Amino acid sequence: MMAPRANLVVIGQVVVAARMDGLETAEAIGIANGRVVTVGAERDVLDAAASGARVIDEPGAAIVPGLHDFHLHVLGMAHARHAVDLEGCRDFGELVERVRDAADGLPRDGWVRGDGWAETVLDPRRLHLLEAAVQRRPALLESHDRHSAWASATALDIAGVGAGTPDPDGGRFERAPDGAPNGILRERAADIVADVAGRLTGAELATAIADIVSELLGMGITGATDAGDPTTANGTGPFAELGDSFSNLAEHRAAFEGRLRLSVDLPADAIPQARRLGLRSGDRLAGSEMLRVGWAKRYADGALGSRTAALFEPYTCSPGDTGILRTTPDELDELVAYARLARIGLAVHAIGDRAVAMVLDALERADPRQPGVPLDRIEHAQLVRAQDRARFATLGVVASLQPAHCPSDRETAELCWADRLPDSYAWRSLAVAGALIAFGSDAPIETPNPWIGLFVAAHRRVPGDHAADWRPDEGVGAIQALSSYTLGPARAALRPDEGHLRPGAWADLAILDVDLPTLLAGDDPAGQARALMTLIAGREAFRR
Repeated sequence: MMAPRANLVVIGQVVVAARMDGLETAEAIGIANGRVVTVGAERDVLDAAASGARVIDEPGAAIVPGLHDFHLHVLGMAHARHAVDLEGCRDFGELVERVRDAADGLPRDGWVRGDGWAETVLDPRRLHLLEAAVQRRPALLESHDRHSAWASATALDIAGVGAGTPDPDGGRFERAPDGAPNGILRERAADIVADVAGRLTGAELATAIADIVSELLGMGITGATDAGDPTTANGTGPFAELGDSFSNLAEHRAAFEGRLRLSVDLPADAIPQARRLGLRSGDRLAGSEMLRVGWAKRYADGALGSRTAALFEPYTCSPGDTGILRTTPDELDELVAYARLARIGLAVHAIGDRAVAMVLDALERADPRQPGVPLDRIEHAQLVRAQDRARFATLGVVASLQPAHCPSDRETAELCWADRLPDSYAWRSLAVAGALIAFGSDAPIETPNPWIGLFVAAHRRVPGDHAADWRPDEGVGAIQALSSYTLGPARAALRPDEGHLRPGAWADLAILDVDLPTLLAGDDPAGQARALMTLIAGREAFRR
């Protein structure tokens, strides 16, 4: 059967596909029924188009397949807009002042929510100043990496945490000299309070989600994977059993229709409920063209910033401390076996080398995935031993990486992983070992801007930072980074019609305000790129 004639032609410096080994380019593409039907020279594509076809002619613009952020948190991004911004606090005094200013504008029973404090700023000896600042309100202030938190005494009371509360498995309450929790919470201890904390709902949440979608489109992002929640708490509506993110994003699906392809992960503990509801990874939600069931999320360990990433050898900044494992090998074996039965892929957070190896071991012991189930993923993989890198390819496990974490963590890595820096953020080594790499942002922890991510992938520093590139031998070039934002996520999700602009692909694309040579140079101007126009299935979803 002959392909339909294009009713839309896009002309410019077209990246048809960004492969890890090079680019496929063209002068133009033709689009019909939401898909690419012709690719090639401008004259040939125009001659093959239908009479009266619309033409978008941007000869000086790079035109790229729509990018996919493989790991972000839409609800977290929404909540961050209504939380106290604690990023960049220079000292504990500034942190206290920001919290006090925010608390003063809240009702007496209103939750004080904050994000972004650094471990180096928090002073356990002066936590009474934070208590005074919130004036007996419930408060939960999360660290930059979201793996630690400070909770006020009122918040601890609401969560039922007191002097006799034991540490949860995979978590820890820091304690005062008398043994009572002092409010500093690590890993699953923070989850206990987070599950009862105040959160955004209703019209405010709907507005925030719609704004976030528009902002992502303005960056050229046409797809994303929401990394979901650690627990099944705070669900709502028909999918309440699947947790906060899944149920609320499903409820607000109208914000995504025709605008953003979104896969939504669910907590690993919700696999039985998802199976009962007949949901499998990759399935579209009923009544939606854009929302799909993602992967099942499980934490294997914590994070570098909180010193809770699980290591084989102790932190060089904290002798004797090897972090926190949030699960066990037996629990992972049980999880993988049940996920296989349920036809649900796994997304396992593992940052430290011990956690990464433990997850790979579990997947190696497991039965293979059933056909059609998206590839299992390890999220972050920030410290990976040399002997474990090739196992990603051997086992078909995706390395889900977030370039922006690298410059944020650079100083901490040098301090705390000083004796194993060659294994840290080893992107090039993973790629050389054959791992399928998919890039994301982990927003709101880091910026969702993929063009900053592309710059960081090459330079391992942020644009405008005049320091030398950090361990540039582990950087990847702009072509490889673009591949990891396009073809990488599509291959991981088993979606052959996404991530490129070959004939038959969905016409998801971004027309950028930079030319292709500037983009491929991967320098500061590339990091400043933005979309002039973004198309989803050939329809205009964003125009600047």
